[in-house]
Formats: sequence, structure tokens, C-alpha cells
Amino acid sequence: MKLKLDRISAIKICSKIIIPIAVLVAYIVIAVNFSSHTPIYNPYSSGAGGEMHYEKGKVISIDEQVINPSGFSGLYIGRQMVNVLIESGQYKGQTFQVNNALNYDTNFILHNGQEIVVSVNTSTGDKSQINVYMFSPYRVVPLLVLIGIFIGAICLVGGWRGFHSVLGIIFTLTTVIFIFVPLLFYGISAVAATIFLVVITSCVTLFLVGGFDRKTLSAVLGTVAGVIVSVIIMLVFSKILGISGYTSSDTDALLNIAGQSKLQVKDLLFTGVIIASLGAVMDIAISIATSINELHKQKQNACFNELFRSGMNIGRDMMGTMSNTLILAFLGESIFSFILMYSYQVQFKQLFNSNGITIDIVNAVCGSLAVIFTVPIVSAIAAKLLQGKQSSDFI
Repeated sequence: MKLKLDRISAIKICSKIIIPIAVLVAYIVIAVNFSSHTPIYNPYSSGAGGEMHYEKGKVISIDEQVINPSGFSGLYIGRQMVNVLIESGQYKGQTFQVNNALNYDTNFILHNGQEIVVSVNTSTGDKSQINVYMFSPYRVVPLLVLIGIFIGAICLVGGWRGFHSVLGIIFTLTTVIFIFVPLLFYGISAVAATIFLVVITSCVTLFLVGGFDRKTLSAVLGTVAGVIVSVIIMLVFSKILGISGYTSSDTDALLNIAGQSKLQVKDLLFTGVIIASLGAVMDIAISIATSINELHKQKQNACFNELFRSGMNIGRDMMGTMSNTLILAFLGESIFSFILMYSYQVQFKQLFNSNGITIDIVNAVCGSLAVIFTVPIVSAIAAKLLQGKQSSDFI
């Protein structure tokens, strides 16, 4: 009997940990291979024959330093002459003198023994001429520690659901970087690629977190439908307002890339909005679907109207906070611009009709609309799938 229980426990652990991890690893390998390509241009070339590499180094001595306060809190000006031991790459083990200029952009005061990242540049004509420049502190270890704290916290608090959430996050990041972005370079429409991203990430993430049942199915369908409605509204008003990917701040660089690839710049404006709001949309969708499912368990003969009203009541409370969260997120991204506008006393007609503010408003409103439309859609779908005495599991 005990052996049988141990075997059942091992099967459960395998199904919850080993199989999902194995599938995710296989998917990442496929995605990375799919994204492999020849660079459109080489940003690490300083000219014909010249090369530039970013390498890890360690400060072994500080020969000279002049550091003065700038008059602003925490900001210093001056310079340091330091000796750096290269710890990676072609010049590993060699020591170079590096000038660390302190200003608002590179305000790094170096110390003996500190690990840093430097750019190693070779001359166009003479490979023996090497120039080494300060780039940044070495941040890999602290960032990995922070990510480890996040993963540990979500698994500790969320248990198996938290673990599956981590797998969902990794899947989403992998899909965006190695599938979604390459699709754009293959000439796929940004709108079509975005909807594909929404569908695949919603399915995987929500089914991992919520399980394979009618509740999660309704959340997936509600998420996709809410996003599609938002995209349609965004396309209509972008046409009316005369904004597109061509009016963004990075248009020049994107057009240069598009001239050497199949990238369609025009519709890129919409992708960031949908990706930014997708997490909030999935959150409200699974929350409403779960609440309706719990009501169905307590009252299995509940009709469509009862379940739908319950979902709407819950969604109304969440809708306001979620929309506020998205708008605050977009405002947070533009806070520097708002500070400058306030200090310049920008006129209303100039402010409200500028490309930047128009794009920010469209982004914030359409991202919030995706959340708002998801509430009645997922409430109706969940109520329809769960009404009556039928089981919440798939048939």
C-alpha cells in the first residue's frame, strides 16, 4: 500500500515539475533556433576591420581621481584613472588603464576590487592598437539575486500555482523575444503577430495557472476577445488621429532596419500597448472566471443570469483598479516628459495635439479598454460554459 502511494506521489511530482520543465526547455531550444538570423548590421564594428567587444574586468588600482559634488544630490563630476584587469574574452589576463569620466550618465565611482564591464575597441587599421573604455558596473550577480528572490517568493507564497506561474512567465518572455520579434522581421503584420502572441501566451499561462477546465477556457476566450476589440478601436482611432509607428520617437532607426528587412514599421505602435496590458487582462479574466466557477460549485443549478451578474459585480470592482493601474503605468513611463512640459509651461493646444501626448493617451485608453471589455465578455462566456448542473471540467 505504501509503495503504491509512493508511486502515485512520484507520478504527481513528475507531472507537476519534470514534464513541464522538460517541455519548456524543448520549447526554448526550438524558439532560439527559430530566432537565429544574420545581423542586419554589426553594431560592434568601429569601421572596416575594427572591432568592439564588451568584457568583464576588475579594478586593481586607482592611480588618480578628482571627484567633486555637482550641486545635485547623489551626482558627482570629475574623473578617475584606474587600472583594470580583463577577466574575459580575447584579452583576458591583460591590464589596461581606463579613464572613468563622471557625469550624469556615467555616475559610477569605482573602488579597488570592483567588477566592471568595459568596451574593448581595436583600431581599424592596426589591431595592436587597443582602446578600453568604462561601460558600467558588473550587474549580473545582483540582478540574478533579485530574480532569484522573485522566483523564491512566488513559489513560496503560491506553491504549485506559483511554480507554474514562473514557468508561464519564462514562456511569455521566450515567446516575445524569440518568436514574436522574429515574426515581425519575416514581414508578418504587427497586428496579426500581436494577436498570435495574445492567443498563445493566454492559453499557456492561464492553463498552467488555472488548470484544464471550463473556467480557464472561458478566461482564455475572454482575454483574446477583449484584446481584439481593443485592437479594433485602436486601429480606428489611430487612423482618425493620424498616428502610427511612423510617428514614434524611434522611427529613424526603425526605418533604417526596415529598409534592409521585411519589418513593417507602421503598425508597431500597437504591439507595445497590447503587450503592456496583456498581464492585466489575463489577471481580471481568470479572477472573474474563478469567482463564477466557485459560485457554480456552491450553487450548481445556478442559471446564466445569476452567474453573469456575479461576474459583472466582481468585474466592476476590479475594472476600476486595473484600469487605474494601467494608466499609472503609462504615466510613469512618461513622467520625465510631464516634468519638462510643466517647467516649460507648454500651451494646451500644442500639448494636446502633439504626437507624443496623443500616442500616450491612445496607449493608456486602449490598454484600459482591453481590461474593460474583458469583464462582460469573460462573464458571459464563463456563465454560459458553467451554467446548470454540468461539471466544470472539460468533457
